[in-house]
Order: sequence, then structure tokens, then C-alpha cells
Amino acid sequence: MTSCPNCYKTMTTQAVDVYASTRPVEIDACLACRLFWFDQWESTRLVPRAVLSLFQYIGSATGQTPTPLASRFNCARCHNALDFTRDLQRTTAFTYWRCSLGHGRLISFNQFLREKNFIRTPSPAELARLRATVKQIACSQCGGPIDLATDSACSHCGAPIAMIDPDSVATAIHALTSPQSGGPPSSNANATRQALSDAQIDALFDQERMRERAGHNDLLVIGAEAIGALVSAFLRSR
Repeated sequence: MTSCPNCYKTMTTQAVDVYASTRPVEIDACLACRLFWFDQWESTRLVPRAVLSLFQYIGSATGQTPTPLASRFNCARCHNALDFTRDLQRTTAFTYWRCSLGHGRLISFNQFLREKNFIRTPSPAELARLRATVKQIACSQCGGPIDLATDSACSHCGAPIAMIDPDSVATAIHALTSPQSGGPPSSNANATRQALSDAQIDALFDQERMRERAGHNDLLVIGAEAIGALVSAFLRSR
């Protein structure tokens, strides 16, 4: 069993498939702290189905107030201090904490979504609508409140407001059905993108549901929950 490097409670294991292995590996996750622990480089070897499965798991955190993160963490294996690390996936910057002895790395749900290119910034129209209807959201990185009337980023940790990118999720879904496809997206793929986008927009601007979540309106988790329901239906069909 693995203890969460932040709250020290036992983490939940998620069995996922990785490239170059005939057996699934176990990823450790803490829903309360919104953290994943990956042994060595498991995160870079995840197959599309595994990425989508962890995406669904992130969506299950909706409505919960995240446990505040410490400023430093120890390795879940050797207990030495983890090194804060900045990295790039294509042109997307993301951060995590890694063990200098190579035992693994700790990454927040927010940064995992960045690593997998599942995040985009709201359009001006979406941001204006959020400001008119939601008023305040929770930072996806630290959980602090963001007043949409005055801020476009978290005043506590500096993380910008972000939403799930349905196009990237649709691309991951499409990779399960045509992994060698290099041509233009099919009509089915375009329909999937539209369905995922509609699901997120409906969830974000459902004022009754947002009022029920007052203080817990994390746009990434809400988007992951809404889109995750469609992802679940797709994975069941495969």
C-alpha cells in the first residue's frame, strides 16, 4: 500500500494498461488531495484507454473540497525529498515532483491533464458567460477561490483559469479505434467532439448545479465529470 505524500492516507490503486507490457500496472491516486503517484515513467507509457480511464477518475472528484497541498513532499518509496520539476509535452508546460533516485513522480490532477494536452483556456465568450453566471470558481491547482469579476488567474498560486479541451479527449477516443489514422477526422470523430463539447458546456452553465456546488466549482473537475460519462459509455462499448 502507498501512503499519499501529502495527507499520508492510503492511496487508491488504479490498474491501467501501458505500452510494451502485457500486464496492467497499478497507479496510485489520492482523490482528496487530487494527486497521482507514478512509479518511474509509467505516465509516459499510458495507452489511450488508460489515459481516458484516469480522466474519468479525475471527474469523480466533483463537489469535493481538495485537501491543501504542502510545499514539499517525500518520495512514496524511499521517503527522500522530491524535486520540483518543470517539463514540456510538445509545447505544453507542466510540473510535477520527482524522486532523484528514479523511484517515481507525484503529479496533481491539474498538471496530469496538462501533460496529456487535455486543457485549454476559455474563449473570451465563455469567460464572459462564466463571469455573468458563475461569479466565483475554485482554482484547479490549489483550490483557492477565484473571483471572476476581477481575476483571470488564481491570486494565490497564479494558475490561469482553464477548461477541459474536448478536441483532445476526442482525439484520444479516436486513437482507440484507428491508432494508425493520419488523415482528416471522420464524421464520427467530429460528432464525438461536438458531443463532448456540448456535455461540458451544459455542465458549466447549469446554474442550479453550480449553486449546489458553491465554493467547489472547479472547472476542470466539472468538465471531466460531464465528459467522463460519455467516455465511460465509449469504453464500455470497446
